[in-house]
Amino acid sequence: MRALIKKELRLSRTLLLIWMGVVLLLCGFAYFEYLSLRETLGELAELINTFPKILTIMFGVGEELTSTLGWYGCIYFWVAILNYSYAVYLGISCIAKETVHGTAEYLFTKPIRRSKIVAAKTLSGVCNLLILTVFSGLCCYFTAILPLGGLEQPGAAVTTTIGMFLTEVVLFALGLLISSLVRTYKNAARLGAGVLLGFYGLYVIADYLEMPALHYLTPLKYFDVYAVARNGFSVLFLLISIVIVLCSVVRSQRSWANREI
Repeated sequence: MRALIKKELRLSRTLLLIWMGVVLLLCGFAYFEYLSLRETLGELAELINTFPKILTIMFGVGEELTSTLGWYGCIYFWVAILNYSYAVYLGISCIAKETVHGTAEYLFTKPIRRSKIVAAKTLSGVCNLLILTVFSGLCCYFTAILPLGGLEQPGAAVTTTIGMFLTEVVLFALGLLISSLVRTYKNAARLGAGVLLGFYGLYVIADYLEMPALHYLTPLKYFDVYAVARNGFSVLFLLISIVIVLCSVVRSQRSWANREI
């Protein structure tokens, strides 16, 4: 299994570096944007307050941009969207891409149980997500938190980054489940994109209508940056996330073990 994990990490290294580069560009743009708006940030915040509520929610403006948490939360939102997209893609392509490349027939006939192959690919995927999340957290800290003097909430930079990682793992597990249930990679990718957009839509609706009950239907609200920064992790959402991940991975292993290639 160790050899499989190392091989998968090596094969996925280029895509991970590309995604890290995109995150770096986004955070770099946000940093220079802050430098150019630093003197007029109050006026910008007043202008944004005149926007319809749904627009501010859609663009991740949850609090006043003049506050450190407000600015960080906005940058965090866009970085998280990138990371969540990568998590879904990684979960779907983790094994399904083998059928597209024609290597599944070879891989699944090796003297290793299919469940171990799925487990190895899952672990390598989680490692990639961890690397991307740590990198994203550092970028957000040096480009969005440090220039504003730090967050008022002690340890919020760490807890919110952990929250981002946990959300990524949930989305990765759901992507893995989708790839195991849908016969073709193309349809799985379309369904995965649709699911992520659906979660984003529920995220917007939940905040716009101020309906906390809808938070249970979208993983994007399980570890909301503002809630985690102020109150830490919700035990209930942690339990729900664990259940989703375990059920998705186990179901995926069984499905791939029984699938005819």
